[in-house]
Amino acid sequence: MNTIPNIEGGRRCKRVRCFEAIFKEWIGCISQIAHDWKSRGDVPWWYNERASLSVFAGAVWRAGGLCFEEYCDEKRTIGTQSRCFGKPYPGRVDLGFSRNGIDFIGEAKATWHCFGQCDREGAGDRIRRRLKSACDDVRLTTPNGRRRFGIVFARPVFKKRFKAEIDIKLKRWVEMLAEFDTSAYAWAFPPCARHIYSEDGYFCPGEAVLVKEVHK
Repeated sequence: MNTIPNIEGGRRCKRVRCFEAIFKEWIGCISQIAHDWKSRGDVPWWYNERASLSVFAGAVWRAGGLCFEEYCDEKRTIGTQSRCFGKPYPGRVDLGFSRNGIDFIGEAKATWHCFGQCDREGAGDRIRRRLKSACDDVRLTTPNGRRRFGIVFARPVFKKRFKAEIDIKLKRWVEMLAEFDTSAYAWAFPPCARHIYSEDGYFCPGEAVLVKEVHK
């Protein structure tokens, strides 16, 4: 497996090069917010899925795209056994955006998971489950010419005693991202906020965003 030297921020746009500029801006947004909030001991990735999605939407705008969140759209049921589409019904979409003449829709999930000495497998399973759930959700939306993506914001959590080893552990965690079946992914761990602790003695030094395109 290739070593990833830059844990501060990076991106891998494997099958969707159109995310390159968006991910670059997303890393910049995360780093800027972390820098502006460090004096108050707060970070943007401690919050829920909606909060992380708002930062991603900001990155879309900064990359020259258009973005629309939490809106109604047509969805369809999918038969559990037959996998056939049922009748359409009114539903809600987490994110719709466009850039360079291409329209996208996405459903987002978020996950926290401990990553210490021996929990690489558990962390990986948690991310895979959330990515599958996001893809299942966006599959319900009628595409109407738009590209559909499942989106997951993944946040590794560490015990306070791992402070001295955090860069090594983050490097291992970032390397793990390459193992997932994704279309593209990016990560951001700003040094200025890497050791901000929560009240229970744990710390979460940043997050990654993983996207997977759904075709059927």
